[in-house]
Amino acid sequence: MNLMKNKNLIQFITLVILASCSTSSENLYVQSIEPKKNNAKDLEAMYTYQSFFPNDVKIIQEAIDNDALNQEQLRDAKLLKSNYQKILSKKKYSIELTVGQQYSKEIIELIYKLNLPINISWNEKKQSSFPENILSEKINFFCYSLYDDAISSLNQKINQSPKSVLVIYSQEYESFIKTLKLLTSNLITVEYDESNHQDFSSQIMEINFSEKRYKKISSLNPNQNLNFVPRPRADVEQVIIFLNPQEYKSMIPALRYHGGNRFEYLNFISSLEDILNPLQLLDYEDSFIPISDYLTTQIIENEYTSLERFIELGVLNEWLLLQVLTQAGVRSAKVNGITGIVTYQSNACAKRRIPMQKIRSDLFSI
Repeated sequence: MNLMKNKNLIQFITLVILASCSTSSENLYVQSIEPKKNNAKDLEAMYTYQSFFPNDVKIIQEAIDNDALNQEQLRDAKLLKSNYQKILSKKKYSIELTVGQQYSKEIIELIYKLNLPINISWNEKKQSSFPENILSEKINFFCYSLYDDAISSLNQKINQSPKSVLVIYSQEYESFIKTLKLLTSNLITVEYDESNHQDFSSQIMEINFSEKRYKKISSLNPNQNLNFVPRPRADVEQVIIFLNPQEYKSMIPALRYHGGNRFEYLNFISSLEDILNPLQLLDYEDSFIPISDYLTTQIIENEYTSLERFIELGVLNEWLLLQVLTQAGVRSAKVNGITGIVTYQSNACAKRRIPMQKIRSDLFSI
């Protein structure tokens, strides 16, 4: 009940602020009105950089003093402590937004959750800080878009296989296929035919070829009964799927029907964008998806409704955090972010690494 009250309070405050912004360009000062006490945290939670409380530095120091960390972990913890000290010691941060800008409401809510003294200034002349699609297009402070980073994750995964890789794609993702081809030479690409999933899967898995060969052999001796099990193609080990979110749910079962477990299925990040309930991810069980450790933790704890919405908020959250790190004078940081592992270096664009994770039933709290 308290959680619901806090959520409603955040929404109420946000709406009041946005209402005032629609008629005024005055600066706004946003800081959490929650009591200045830290919720239960451990060292691992600190690496997410999701919220900041005075007690955080003490928690990190206790982990350092515990003598349970190896040399690399100790080095990382000391850097983490230094970063938190810089972030918490700064008296005021400034974020500039455009009046009427898309995502303004979401950014104010994210600022509230950071629990930092952030001043928002509204610029009527400034262009929007965000592209039309914040998932497929690069946003400020990052080297590449989320989609581009997902392509890099797929590339690293397929380079581990010596055989060719079968790529199924629809036209809307053709540009990403071209990028993947520049990185990898052993691709067999097939444009998606949405007329019939079963027929299409049978064709690209070369089941039809196997059946024709069986019929030809049977015709040589019609009196002999042969046991026949159609065999899928043997020249590939991995199948990458680039489809719109709605098509995955029909395509993957069809591929499994004809190809069984002989292939490693790799889904593009677009497969997550139509997921409204954690159990829907069971359609992708035993296949790989570019998805962060942070997000799988939220799946286990059932902390979201729409994955696409959650990922969008993750992109906005990391955009906001990078400005905080810059203004705090942080020189380097490794953030266990919502979209992936974000590596920050001052005076350079931030890099994101998205792990390829296998979807398993034990990720879900049923």
